[in-house]
Amino acid sequence: MTGYGVYNYPNSFYRYEGEWKDGRKHGHGKLVMKDGSYYEGEFIHGEIEGHGTRYWSHNGNVYSGHFLNGELHGHGVMRYANGMEYRGEFQSNKKEGHGVLIEIDGSMYEGSFHSNQRHGEGQQTYVNGDRYIGDWINGYRQGSGEITFADKTIYDGQWRNDMFNGEGTYIHSSGMTYEGLWINGRPAVEADHIVILGDPVREMVQGTPFTIEIEMQSPDGELVEDHGREIQISAGFRHYTPSEGTPLFNLIEDIEEKPVATPYDYNIVNYPLTELGSMKLDERPLSPGAVTKSASNLGESSTAVEEEVAENGEVEEKPTENIVEEKTEETVAATMTEGEGGEIDVSIPTEGDEEKATSPRQQLELPEQETPVPPPVNTLRSEDGKVDFKDLVLPPAPQGYIPFTIMDQLEEENRNITRGKTTNLVAALKLGAKTGRSIDTDNIDPSKLENKETAKADARLAKQRREKLYGDERFARPGEYVIMVQDVTTPPFLGKTLTPAFMLVRITNALEKKPAKKARSSTKRNKPQDKT
Repeated sequence: MTGYGVYNYPNSFYRYEGEWKDGRKHGHGKLVMKDGSYYEGEFIHGEIEGHGTRYWSHNGNVYSGHFLNGELHGHGVMRYANGMEYRGEFQSNKKEGHGVLIEIDGSMYEGSFHSNQRHGEGQQTYVNGDRYIGDWINGYRQGSGEITFADKTIYDGQWRNDMFNGEGTYIHSSGMTYEGLWINGRPAVEADHIVILGDPVREMVQGTPFTIEIEMQSPDGELVEDHGREIQISAGFRHYTPSEGTPLFNLIEDIEEKPVATPYDYNIVNYPLTELGSMKLDERPLSPGAVTKSASNLGESSTAVEEEVAENGEVEEKPTENIVEEKTEETVAATMTEGEGGEIDVSIPTEGDEEKATSPRQQLELPEQETPVPPPVNTLRSEDGKVDFKDLVLPPAPQGYIPFTIMDQLEEENRNITRGKTTNLVAALKLGAKTGRSIDTDNIDPSKLENKETAKADARLAKQRREKLYGDERFARPGEYVIMVQDVTTPPFLGKTLTPAFMLVRITNALEKKPAKKARSSTKRNKPQDKT
């Protein structure tokens, strides 16, 4: 039979309609199956061969391309019912050779296939923006390859079973890099904590610059030579909390920052830390090697005294020019009112007097000496797993620094508890918190203020007490401070942030007088000359 015709197979499952030649399907035709599947395209000598379209009713897939002996063979396009699509080479009904596979989620692979699997060289673009170029074996990234993640992180090296395995270089989006051996997607040696080298507790005099050397170490204490990890150093001071329910507790509850836990059984709040080069000491009233004390407290003397530390460790006091006129004493006296019984009272502003309240410097007609807080220490990047922070120094606390204010007020409250001045002290602290200033608390015992001379004597005592407590006020006051070193790499390297390191710094008073050394008396006596 030759020409066009229709043939129903005896098993009633197949039906052919199309061209014939010499009694066989030949040319263009359509073979329809009873379940709704069909092939439509070229036939050669009774076989499905050439270009055609195949539809499978049981899964809804459609193939359009070349056939050989009834099988998908050659170039074609397979459109799956789930939305996936393959364009490329087929052999014996399987993807084989070069092709492009677009998956359900929109990711795309272009490269070599073998037996329906990605195999050989190829590149995969993922829906999240990641892109891999390299070797594949049986559908897995294996061999040598490079992946660029959406956040610009790059890994270039060896792969096995879809994971980093072998030698490779990882350039993280944070700027950190790691080059070395990888095992199952992680570095063979991986840092998990920071270590501060040297003594865990350091004692130094106010204003002494110091250096902090750190290392990134593995759980076994091995140095991990990573590069570019971002490290931050900061300081803190002990967090003091008044008894719950007291006015002081209620005051700081809403204004204090969240304390940070330390390994020293107490929490800390942030304290400034800077580099010595950022300290503008020449702009402060104190010059290097000398300390000038002005009348900064209520009741202090109006005469500034410059104290220079001599080479032998003794402190020498030298009166300087008066920075306030003689009327200052009258101003001081004016702030002291005589109450019943002839007692003298030194007033502290109450909450109702906030608008009228003036600082002790304003009462003494002295200019405010507010020094800006120096900039914090810049973060540094690790090199070979190490970071050095050099020439660090603890500057003075900012105006209204809460921990110091609380310490001072609590100390003053303890001294004045018998005088019933707790309420006024809380009011003073409220004013200090709202105005951002430290409220001076070196008040004078009223019972001792019988005249101006007594006031001046007590002022000198208050000044001496302040020097003993604060020392060289160009720098942090004497006390115990905590240095904290943290990993602030953003985003965290491989999703992990290193455990921070802590160190104690104990500051001693730069103005504290050292005991003078006694001169040794000569044990040799001059022998009397012989008289001849």
